[in-house]
Amino acid sequence: MPDLKPRVALQIPATLGETPVWSQAEQRLYWIDSPVAKVHRFDPATGRDEILPIAGLEGYLGSIALAADGGLLLLCGKRFYRLAPGGTHAEPLDAVEADLPANNPNDGKVDPQGRFWFGTMDGANVKPTGSLYRYDGGAVEKMDTGFACSNGLAWSPDGRTMYFVDMMPGDLLAYDFDGSHGTLSNRRVFAHFDGSEGLPDGICSDAEGGLWIAHWDGACVTRYGADGKRTHKVELPAPRVTCPIFGGPELRTLFVTTSGDQVIDKAPLSGSIFAFEPAVPGRPIAAFKG
Repeated sequence: MPDLKPRVALQIPATLGETPVWSQAEQRLYWIDSPVAKVHRFDPATGRDEILPIAGLEGYLGSIALAADGGLLLLCGKRFYRLAPGGTHAEPLDAVEADLPANNPNDGKVDPQGRFWFGTMDGANVKPTGSLYRYDGGAVEKMDTGFACSNGLAWSPDGRTMYFVDMMPGDLLAYDFDGSHGTLSNRRVFAHFDGSEGLPDGICSDAEGGLWIAHWDGACVTRYGADGKRTHKVELPAPRVTCPIFGGPELRTLFVTTSGDQVIDKAPLSGSIFAFEPAVPGRPIAAFKG
């Protein structure tokens, strides 16, 4: 396996850094600190990180996505919100699991057609009350269910396979994906993690269809080829690794968020964002079109 050396891109004690999103137009990395519902925008060229002044958000911030109009889609608490380009107030949209007060929203990502997919989780990560949803701006549709902690999402380069993390049993699932209709079939386990290297969290795919996987409580990210075989393991000086995403002008840099919650005293770089350059670049993520 090639030896990849991660570096600290941004040293910051984030409580739970999550769901990084790269803006190719701005050359900035958007990322969130979930429990405090803060959206950050990081400029790797200057090292400047800023917190966006967004009013109107309530609850646990699960994920964000870039919108086609230049704004943001935010999933926070029990509702979606839209932030207009340059805006400072989040406009409430559709509700999510209003009947399940113990659940929280979690990772989400836009599919190649511009729809937003996301999962929910039991607040204690124990009961399988979480589900996988699709959102097109008009309806929240449940697509699968029975997850204690829904997590990362990614698509194959041809758009025919969707990957989704069922975190607590340690499964990275694969589905056949119909992009035209936004439907799933043939659920199966693509890779299983027994907990010896932590549990799978956020994921992203590269230009060859390889999957990069963050290991919560595993202090590493790994890459699995499209054939399901591991090709890389990159260790990080932070145990709670949360989510990778490709960025940079040619999508050749892999940025990785981490969590400082309960571990920063023993691992002082926890909560920071790390970066390194794999041999295979990433692929752009579509903007939300709803």
